[in-house]
Amino acid sequence: MIFLLAFVLSAALILASFIQLLYLESMRLRTRELASLEFFKERLLDALGYETEQGALVFSLIKHTLLVLYGASLVAVAMIYGHGWVGLLEGAALAWFVMLGASYLVPQVLYRRSSGRWALPLVPFLKFEALLFKPLMKLLDFLQRLSDLSAPEPGEDKAVTQAEEIEALISAGEEEGIIEKEDSRLIQNVVAFGDKRVRQVMTPRPRIVAIEKNKSLDDLRQLAKNEQYSRIPVYDGSLDRIVGFVHVRDLFELDEEHREGRTVESLMRKIQGVPESKPVADLLREMQRTGTHMVYVADEYGNLAGLVTLEDMVEEVFGEIRDEHEPPHDVEHGEDGSIVVSGSFDIDHLADHFGFQRGEDLESTTVGGLATEWCGAVPKPGTVVEREGLRLTVLASDDRRVEKVRISSVKPQNEGAGQ
Repeated sequence: MIFLLAFVLSAALILASFIQLLYLESMRLRTRELASLEFFKERLLDALGYETEQGALVFSLIKHTLLVLYGASLVAVAMIYGHGWVGLLEGAALAWFVMLGASYLVPQVLYRRSSGRWALPLVPFLKFEALLFKPLMKLLDFLQRLSDLSAPEPGEDKAVTQAEEIEALISAGEEEGIIEKEDSRLIQNVVAFGDKRVRQVMTPRPRIVAIEKNKSLDDLRQLAKNEQYSRIPVYDGSLDRIVGFVHVRDLFELDEEHREGRTVESLMRKIQGVPESKPVADLLREMQRTGTHMVYVADEYGNLAGLVTLEDMVEEVFGEIRDEHEPPHDVEHGEDGSIVVSGSFDIDHLADHFGFQRGEDLESTTVGGLATEWCGAVPKPGTVVEREGLRLTVLASDDRRVEKVRISSVKPQNEGAGQ
């Protein structure tokens, strides 16, 4: 009788574990091309009548219940017919080996080596097993409905949820080997691109190279030669009054005779202004439609906040695109893995060094601005701030801005700031 009970429990455990394994494998993004899995999708899935997630849960409950019954039965037999603690230990060891084989090893062999057709006549028995657990499934469904009552209303944070779901799919695809690591990063950049605002991609005001409209074309020529920009914004009296931009190509198409006595205003083209809060995706569509390559960004007071070019937006997706004449970023690498950069270093480039991703709540676009934002004021030399996995050590600063910073990585839980 004991051996018959052990045989029945073993067979039931093997069958439940095998079916659970099929349900779990069918949920993978990239499934293995195995005969048992193909037959499961074609015949068994419909015959059992459960969706993949629900079926995996049902047969997981059956499997673990059988494991408990099997283990308890073997230990009880060992205690009755064994010799004290020695018999108990022998029974526990036997139970462990048998359960390992019945719940994992044998189902894996059946999954990989059999067609699974032998399970079709056993569907009524499997349905009966599942029926026994229907009350427990009803209870779990009731608890799920209770938890849904506290969930956000439909549409609330919908965009955030969708972005998180896409990122989860990308991560799963990378783990499964469907998506290469570089492709994964590119797709994540595309997803993040839709959530960004103009302030997050613009070239900030302190880094803008511009020229006054009444300057001569010779002045413009010298500026273009020194700065190596193809488009230069033009202002009227103050940098807050951007009135246009010049394309250097227009300048170099003129010979010296035609440049004589002319001002920058004579070559000036129109430029559009946009608010800091404008979504980058909307701006990109507008610039594509109008053929615009540069816009200026105004803050809430109408003052110049920065500039945005098509190149800036493309770099948000593909990473930095450096022209052949552009010098590399002035980055000093330390033996401890830290880097030393200027305060104007773009924080988006920190992703290449430390995997740091700028959150939507950050207003800063440079390392100096980041240190100031985290400290609440322009930090003095020697100030150290640790947040979001980074340690920023201010090496040089004045009353207005941070000039040089050492950056290293730390564990995210060690957050804090200090002098």
